[in-house]
Amino acid sequence: MDICLGLALASSTLVQLPSPLLLSWEHSVEHVRLQEQWQASERGLVLSEATVESPAGAGVDLPADAHRVAGGWSFRPQLPPQPRVELANSRFAGGYRVCWTGGCAKLADLVGGVDRPVTLTVCPS
Repeated sequence: MDICLGLALASSTLVQLPSPLLLSWEHSVEHVRLQEQWQASERGLVLSEATVESPAGAGVDLPADAHRVAGGWSFRPQLPPQPRVELANSRFAGGYRVCWTGGCAKLADLVGGVDRPVTLTVCPS
């Protein structure tokens, strides 16, 4: 299953990428690096792992099973599968970066600029 990226208010897919995706960005206020791994499943998008450079002040409460890794703290968020994930794609958030097996790109380059909200969904089969 693949993950589709589209503009939030449009119904068409701009980019189809293989699952899983690694999404990273810089917190707009705290300026710490955050990273999430999203996996496509039949039930929706599953957030399988998250990493935060420093939880202090970033609005991230580390669960008891969080463990130290190079570059921060990693944990498995307890979030049910999501039908879609909305990304602000704002110029103020330090720019999303998307990585998948075989490549990486800035989200803005994939969707034609910043300040264009993006929706991630599981691509139809």
